[in-house]
Amino acid sequence: MPHIHRGFTLLEVLIAVSITAMIGVGAVQVITSITQTRDGISKRSQQLSNLQRFNAVVARDIAQFINRPIRDQYGELQDAMLLESGDYLLELTRTGWRNRPATEDPRAELQRVAYRIESMDDEACDSARKRLTVPGQSEPDGDCLVRYVWNVLDRGDQSDPQAMVVLDQLEYLEISVLVDERNTQASSGSPVKSQDWYSSWPALQNSGTRLVPVAMRWKLELPVWGELERVWEIAHDGEVP
Repeated sequence: MPHIHRGFTLLEVLIAVSITAMIGVGAVQVITSITQTRDGISKRSQQLSNLQRFNAVVARDIAQFINRPIRDQYGELQDAMLLESGDYLLELTRTGWRNRPATEDPRAELQRVAYRIESMDDEACDSARKRLTVPGQSEPDGDCLVRYVWNVLDRGDQSDPQAMVVLDQLEYLEISVLVDERNTQASSGSPVKSQDWYSSWPALQNSGTRLVPVAMRWKLELPVWGELERVWEIAHDGEVP
């Protein structure tokens, strides 16, 4: 009796192809989901690292604030702290800039620092732009918060600051100071009459009162974390600006 060789029917082939295609689509979806999750975790991790760095740097500057006015490049006297009152969003004098042990050429242990929001296209944001740029994708959004530091307090025409990006992809930032209104005519202790938030500093003071900044609030918005708020107590060395 002759052997009959039977192959797959067209229906069986179609079913096999369909199953293979379904498996392939499912595998692609799983891989895509894993990749997106990994990218999301990496992005959040990077933003968290940036946020921690920002928090540490700003906290140190405010904690080491000292009431030491300076002279700018034009020879004009500037207050120890400026908020929305000059070329920078915030500018202040801080202590804690230590010398190396046994240095033969000691430097001042005070620093003048400032913060300003810069466009991502600005030269000061070059390091952040290079890190965030992905080939084949659009340019990174948002701005950079840049910290500027001068090597001298009373600067001249050639005193250029050093720039460091402390936060990137910044969508919004607002800084304000909590101010005590104190009675200068009180017999002792200068009791607080009221408190209020100021969006600029120095502020005009009325006769018989002294305005003393006691805290600083930063409201910011980041693409991953949304709206955030940080409040730091302003340190004083026995004097107030």
